[in-house]
Amino acid sequence: MRIREAHLEDASAIARVHIDAWRETYQGIIPDTYLAQLSYEKRTKLWEQTLVDQRVYVAVSGEEVVGFAQGGPNRSDAREGELYAIYVLQASQGQGLGKALFQRIAEDLAEYETMQVSVLRDNPACQFYERFGGQVFKESMIERGGVEFVQRVYRMPIQLRTR
Repeated sequence: MRIREAHLEDASAIARVHIDAWRETYQGIIPDTYLAQLSYEKRTKLWEQTLVDQRVYVAVSGEEVVGFAQGGPNRSDAREGELYAIYVLQASQGQGLGKALFQRIAEDLAEYETMQVSVLRDNPACQFYERFGGQVFKESMIERGGVEFVQRVYRMPIQLRTR
């Protein structure tokens, strides 16, 4: 297993992980009809656009992308960083990949003291962010598949760890 910077040719693999991880994580939380309509083709196009001008990291097992993370300046407050997305397929969880991806984003955001991440309250990954010192500082309602959910925004210190 290794972490590396993503390349444009990784777009379809990132899209696959993105959708598959959503389906694994949110099954029974977000309506099945919403999860079923997620499109690998559409998501690949979005990732192709993203990879042109944003840094994304992938977790690779053998030659297969099994996770990814993306971060940058906070989209609503330029004084801090933001973890835009981090996903690891369930079969590859528990091996330190999420932690390694998180650390790469923290390294990129070292100019900031803190970073935010938005996550559904019912997402089991909330504990992951709390282990990094994340504290909920805001909650709001969002809609997915015709259902309203509580979205938490965590703020956490950027603490660089030695490898």
